[in-house]
Parts: sequence; structure tokens; C-alpha cells
Amino acid sequence: MKAIRRFGFIIGILLIGIIIGNFGMLTAILIVCPLLTLWLILWDDKKFRQAERRKKHQIMTEYYSSDIQYE
Repeated sequence: MKAIRRFGFIIGILLIGIIIGNFGMLTAILIVCPLLTLWLILWDDKKFRQAERRKKHQIMTEYYSSDIQYE
């Protein structure tokens, strides 16, 4: 998985270089900034969902594993 990420990173850098070389810096910024912003938003949302899932799992585990004492 790490190799795939590295390969994707290299391809991304090459694509950004091609865009800058062909269209100029302003066009590259107009193309890359919205994509980068979208990626950051999706990454943050994924982290939030993972944290919520962990919290819910912990609560459910505590609820079902606790000893209920009846009087």
C-alpha cells in the first residue's frame, strides 16, 4: 500500500509539473487549489467519521460488557 501511495504521489507531482509547464503558474493554481481543498475536506471528514465510530464502539462495548446488578 505504501508503494502505491508513493507512485500516486510521483504521478501527481509529474502532472502538476506538466500543467505548470504548459499553462503557466496561474492556471496551475486554479486547477490544483480546488482539488487540494476538496482532498483536505474529505480527509478531515474521514478522520471525524473514524473517531465517531471508535467512540460509538467503545460506548457499546462498555454498555454490553458492564455487569448489571439487580436489586
